[in-house]
Amino acid sequence: MTAAAKANRDPVMEDGPSKPEFQDESAALFLRGMERIADVQKQCIDVAVQHATELVDVARKTAGKLPGVPAAPILEVTSGAINRYADTQKAAIDFVVEQGRVWTDMFKDRSRSEKISSESTTSVAKQALERSFAVQKKALENTAAQTKAVVDATRRQFGLTGTQADAFTDTFQRSVDTVVEAQKELLDLVTH
Repeated sequence: MTAAAKANRDPVMEDGPSKPEFQDESAALFLRGMERIADVQKQCIDVAVQHATELVDVARKTAGKLPGVPAAPILEVTSGAINRYADTQKAAIDFVVEQGRVWTDMFKDRSRSEKISSESTTSVAKQALERSFAVQKKALENTAAQTKAVVDATRRQFGLTGTQADAFTDTFQRSVDTVVEAQKELLDLVTH
């Protein structure tokens, strides 16, 4: 390969940003893009929740007037489930953005020695895992709360209090709570 051919492959940046500045600006632009997309996603979730809430309100108003429309307790559970699901989704979105922020900051901080950088990477990875588990725990807690709401609504709607079916629903709820707590304990064990 001739020197002229090699010189044409590598662009010369005169009076332009240095490579670290370009990398820092690119990383910042990437992060701003992530944050903007996250904001749009959360706005879409809010719009979907608003629409679902309006739909549940219409169903609630017609519940006693039309055959086959679910009764009010189940509609209340539906409303709660939609809100919990939306909160869980938003927490997951925030987690992804936060991880992007951490990794972008780490990318920008590349001036340290290799050993320190390696230790920092390990620390950041551990923090990412802990944050991920926190989001998973929130999802588990939402699952337990939703199960309790469904069980309570079922008891009220079908008059199960004191019946054998009530004992079954109670057992079901305790089983879900046990599984949720076991999952949370497992997540705690992994992080320690």
